[in-house]
Amino acid sequence: MVLIEVHSIEIDRCPQCGGIVLDKGETETIDSLGLAHVIEGGAQGAHVHRTTPATCHECKRTMIELKGAGDIEYDWCDGCERLFFDRGELSAFDAFADS
Repeated sequence: MVLIEVHSIEIDRCPQCGGIVLDKGETETIDSLGLAHVIEGGAQGAHVHRTTPATCHECKRTMIELKGAGDIEYDWCDGCERLFFDRGELSAFDAFADS
């Protein structure tokens, strides 16, 4: 993971897949500031669905796959409560929430 900072929010991004890891509470901050599109660097549309479960890079647990508004899939770690969004999922989630 590579740490990037956007408007004082520290974001973990996977350099291989472009996925985003958010700590607990960061989704609300990102939504209130309208930063999802900026954080993902313009990624839009459908993403390639993984065939294996996501693993939390912090506590190494298998993450739980969740489905949110608009059937957007993302992953949650029940250990550290981080969220993982595959490339394009955060922008899609934000676009659906704003509509």
